[in-house]
Amino acid sequence: MSMKERLIGLYKLNKVDRELHELMSLRGDIPIRIEDLESEKREHDNRAAELRKELEDIIAAEEGVQTENDTLLEKIEKNDERLRSGALKSNKEYDALAKEIEDAKEKIKLNEKASKEDNSGRKAEIENELSLIAGQLEEVIAELETNNHELEELTKQTGEEEKELIAERDEILKNIDPEDFAHYERISKVKYGEAVAIVRKGSCLGCYSSIPPQKAIEIRMAEKFYACESCGRILIAEELITA
Repeated sequence: MSMKERLIGLYKLNKVDRELHELMSLRGDIPIRIEDLESEKREHDNRAAELRKELEDIIAAEEGVQTENDTLLEKIEKNDERLRSGALKSNKEYDALAKEIEDAKEKIKLNEKASKEDNSGRKAEIENELSLIAGQLEEVIAELETNNHELEELTKQTGEEEKELIAERDEILKNIDPEDFAHYERISKVKYGEAVAIVRKGSCLGCYSSIPPQKAIEIRMAEKFYACESCGRILIAEELITA
């Protein structure tokens, strides 16, 4: 493929990309708003999930304490029966069993006190925050639905043209050297989709800087790539695209 063909290929690609960019610009900042809203929704969802997990852990811990207390109560009841049965053989054995009962009762009291003091306040805080998040999520989801609907309506208006341009772009890319495309993409990212500029009457139409006469002649000859010294865009002579 000649250098002229390579330049014309990049020019055609840039032309299609510019038209695609113009279509996208009709959508305004809606896509960015949708992205921001989706990010906000994820943050709320993640925070709510963290809070629900913490609440589940607290409840599980409380249930564990209740299970322990139930076990202790059973132990107290059994030990009480043994004390009342008169089956104990010594005062030492009696005292040891009585101490077990007393320790179990004390443990139950401590468990109940810790559960009430440590968890009730935190559970209330979690419930309040979850309620707040639910309200925020409701607003975000409503706004997200509105923006998605607006974007859908705009896309319907330009969808067919966009499909045609994308198909045309894919065809153009088939004939563009990968290295040329990589070079084009680097410039395009910096120049917002305007990687190629026409040289007309000794000026770069990308930034309207003057091109030295000798360089303008060389650009028309199209023997290699030339970049505008002011804006960095790939230069192509107008004569090459109108011939």
